Amino acid sequence: MSTQTPTVRGDAYLIVDDHALIREGIVRVFSDTRPQARLFEACNLQQAIQTLQGEHGPSIDTVLLDLNLPDSRGLETLQRIKAVAPDIVVGVVSGTDDDHLAMQCLQQGAAAFVPKHGELDQFVQGISAMACGGIYFPRELLWQVTGRLSAADAPPMVPGVASVRLTQRQGEVLRLLLKGLSNQVISNELGISPETVKLHVSALLRAHKVSSRVHLILACASPHAA
Repeated sequence: MSTQTPTVRGDAYLIVDDHALIREGIVRVFSDTRPQARLFEACNLQQAIQTLQGEHGPSIDTVLLDLNLPDSRGLETLQRIKAVAPDIVVGVVSGTDDDHLAMQCLQQGAAAFVPKHGELDQFVQGISAMACGGIYFPRELLWQVTGRLSAADAPPMVPGVASVRLTQRQGEVLRLLLKGLSNQVISNELGISPETVKLHVSALLRAHKVSSRVHLILACASPHAA
């Protein structure tokens, strides 16, 4: 557990998992991708809540959360964290890659869903995306979402909103955004400035009538958007 003095919110993460090896693995990813980040650890929900409500709580802006802890299981774990800190960013680090559970977590306010199992590269990519300010979801969920946007011959349109059309560049930004990439990575991929990416993202949110990237993914993945 970090013993640094409390500071204002920013670039501080709480890792909540009852398996020490998982916590150690997440710490290693951060050491490679975001070494300046301040990390705190908890092995159960009670300890996590105590940390969020304690002297270091105001400095923590992101929680990496295992849903199944010794003192709480399933979506209730996420709900209790959000009840204590409703404005905090929560990334679920799950023992399953269940798409349905991922969507439930999104609906309960999670900003990312990173499966523990499967390929190591996938786990590292998920944690790295969270560390760099991006979002991350299982490949199957992303295929479900982006599959609805992959009609190469059709003019780019907002899924489910037939009266709104996208420019070619907005369509490119949307596809990369739905892969969980941060504005900086999208900027690098498309060869445009981060400020331009930000303008495109804002336009996409307005077109979908949503207020965040998470809500945009939900809008694109909803059955009536097909």
